[in-house]
Amino acid sequence: MSPLSEFLTLIQPLAQQGAVGLSVLLILALLVFSDWRLAIAAFALLKVLAGILLTRLLPPEWALLQWVSGGLVGIMWFLSARRVDSVRRRQLAIPWWRPQWRLDMDTLMRLALMLLILTVVYTQRPLIPLPNLPADLARLSTFLALAGLLGLGLGEQPLRWGLSLSLWILAASFAINALQVDVDTVGLLASLDILLGFAISYLMVVDGARTWPHPEDV
Repeated sequence: MSPLSEFLTLIQPLAQQGAVGLSVLLILALLVFSDWRLAIAAFALLKVLAGILLTRLLPPEWALLQWVSGGLVGIMWFLSARRVDSVRRRQLAIPWWRPQWRLDMDTLMRLALMLLILTVVYTQRPLIPLPNLPADLARLSTFLALAGLLGLGLGEQPLRWGLSLSLWILAASFAINALQVDVDTVGLLASLDILLGFAISYLMVVDGARTWPHPEDV
């Protein structure tokens, strides 16, 4: 048995049972947390679970491409956010380890609306029936799309825009791959993910520089 086959045997229970619930928790985390480190960590773990879930629709070597694209995008966003944050912290003499978590009205509003969407999706079960798409993945795709729309509506920073748009791409990945499975489609969706990562990384640095107290010292 090949290492990939052994790995798939190990993750099969997770793909069938726990990955959807964990994905929902990570979606809540990446759109609610105001600390960029927590948001990017939740995004990276969500991409790992998405790759595992897509093994139910795609050949494993194509499904796990989510890990590659998610890893590249996560690294780009981490480096851009760290660059902006490290300069701001150095100029304000803030320790690097101090979290940026803020329990303000914006955070509470995002949390309340996300919980409302989650309740509607998993009680009213609004979904578009697609052939070959299991019901739990259809509900997850619906929640991904609605959460991405909410994130765009309430987001005021490039990182949150990027996270929200990546949720839309992920929702489309489940729907499209349930309808058509071919390498061109998988490659196109991964390319969109990476292009989004480049664009958001640039916007993060440009927009984040406005928060530096002394930009001329950089």
